[in-house]
Amino acid sequence: MGMLFLFLWRFFWLVHGAVFVVLLAILIAIVIHQPARWLAKHGLPFRIGLVLMVILFVGSMVGLLWAMIPQVVSQMRVLAVQLPATVEHAQTWLGEETGQGPNSELARNVTRQFTDFVGRFVPLAFNMITTVLGSFAIIVLASFFAAQPNLYRSLLLGLVSPEARPQWTRIYDEAGRSLRSWVIGKALTMLLIGVVTYVGLTLFKIPGALALAAFAALMEFIPNFGPTIAAAPAMMVAFTISPMTAVYVALFYFLLQQVQNAITVPLVEQRAVNIPPAVLLVWQLMLALGFGLMALFVATPLLAVIVVAVRVLYVEPQEARSQWDRREALAAQERGEALADPADTVLDPPPIEQADRPARPSLSSDRT
Repeated sequence: MGMLFLFLWRFFWLVHGAVFVVLLAILIAIVIHQPARWLAKHGLPFRIGLVLMVILFVGSMVGLLWAMIPQVVSQMRVLAVQLPATVEHAQTWLGEETGQGPNSELARNVTRQFTDFVGRFVPLAFNMITTVLGSFAIIVLASFFAAQPNLYRSLLLGLVSPEARPQWTRIYDEAGRSLRSWVIGKALTMLLIGVVTYVGLTLFKIPGALALAAFAALMEFIPNFGPTIAAAPAMMVAFTISPMTAVYVALFYFLLQQVQNAITVPLVEQRAVNIPPAVLLVWQLMLALGFGLMALFVATPLLAVIVVAVRVLYVEPQEARSQWDRREALAAQERGEALADPADTVLDPPPIEQADRPARPSLSSDRT
């Protein structure tokens, strides 16, 4: 078992990128498949509805990228030109607010942390754009999944032995329902966050509001860490205007995240996947440290599938076995009490020998 575990872990380590791509394709397939099924219920043939949804999905991504990329490139150019002056202005503002000079230890630490963050975030932003551009291959795979979901369901369940097939069929169906509820709710939440972020950044007169809102909607797919990552580029752009604008933008993102945690998370995530927040946070940290940023996008769906599998394969059989053992113990106890009841005893008491019987006293002796 130890060697098998090491082999499976090594195999997963080698192919985890492909596993994450397949999971993303399944999630996108759900987004495409559900509206196509809805259109099929209202009279439109399923294949035509599926083609329309694929065209709508791809067209939305192309249009969004067409509007985003020029803004991202422009903002990167502005940051590269204005960053030194912005940092110097931030040092002066920080000295005025804290009463310390621009060359103080606090100002130097803040400047160093900010510069390091910018140096790490800029490559991350370009990697995210490259990932989005490469996601068209995932869309092709998702289209295959959405077109014939029952075919792939039969292929997967056909790999299981007939004795264990009912359990795995239940795992497949329950995990599918959880993922459908989570993905549809998450898609609506992403759309809402994108619209609200665009309106808020436009009111703050932040340049590149569309690109920043689209990035916030994309990061909304990542629970816990996504809103924090989305706030970073908006604060950087706001810092080029003024430090107070950056503070207002940070407060806007903070309030938006609090509203989201109070409303959307209980309604969408906890009802759909029913995962405790602490467990999800630890799981995300493990995957992020082990496999990088890509793992954060599939952390919640992967954990939802694992939770369903563990519950069906291990938790419920253990509970059923313990209940069976308790019933058996109660039945044995009842049988023992029934045998111990004198009214139900079927054996006669052993006979007493004549020599051992005590003499019966006579009436005369009693009178005497």
